[in-house]
Amino acid sequence: PAERRAATELGYVADSWDRNVWLLPHARWCDLPESTRGALVVLGEGPESWDAWKPDFSGSQPARIGGPSVIFNTNDLRTWFVLTEEERSAARSLGFTEASWDMRDECDIEGIVRDVFGPSFEGCVTQGCDLDSMDAAEAAARHPKIFVSFGCHPKSAWAYDDAFEQRILAALKRCGEKAVAWGEFGLDYSHPYFGRLADNRRKQKEVFARQLQLAVSMRLPLVIHSRAADRDTLRMMRRWVPRDWKVHIHSFRGSVQFMKVMLSEYQNCFIGIPGVVTMDDESGREL
Repeated sequence: PAERRAATELGYVADSWDRNVWLLPHARWCDLPESTRGALVVLGEGPESWDAWKPDFSGSQPARIGGPSVIFNTNDLRTWFVLTEEERSAARSLGFTEASWDMRDECDIEGIVRDVFGPSFEGCVTQGCDLDSMDAAEAAARHPKIFVSFGCHPKSAWAYDDAFEQRILAALKRCGEKAVAWGEFGLDYSHPYFGRLADNRRKQKEVFARQLQLAVSMRLPLVIHSRAADRDTLRMMRRWVPRDWKVHIHSFRGSVQFMKVMLSEYQNCFIGIPGVVTMDDESGREL
């Protein structure tokens, strides 16, 4: 009860707490309001743990926040506060501000397309694939050169229920011809802890199967996310997806063997090669 009261004082409700939404100031301990520090102490934080916390972006170790260790997908949760100056400069060059990077404010879509993408920009497909990105993706699709896809990312499979599904279907209907695919969705076993849990994998496969059937019934192309799950992804695709279906496996990080099988079995399959091929990355070197 005391920890729940402390979380409530910090602005959390059950949904935002369970989804690890960051509601706290990006500031050193000494700059936090006294009431905030008091609530954090109840939750196991202190000056040393708060000021020392910085995620390990290599992906080799879990990030720690006070008390028990909490494992984060740091690629998704990095805030402006923990970016290096070089990374902030790169983000600014892409049109981000601190508020838009931390998702506290919407980007100026018209201005970014005009000033950052330039006159040669022909179009792109953005996506709403979790509870936090659905509305932003739908708003971006109002630009004449931005199209959209909707689905449930495998790392959000725990949140998939009838209400989430209806939200996807309603967004697809509202966007009409601007909604060009279902996704991104798929399987992701890459997390160092959760990826190994049988219950997590089972839930992901249930949600993946449901979405494959819906997408095919609606004749929508697929945007597939597959991480450390080549075999299960292929097995489920073979079961639910016709061989002539349009499939985009985005930001590909699977094996070359998996890529070759997909390209040979699905005549309209396309592979999205990620920027990791320019880095010292095992998957990138193989690709």
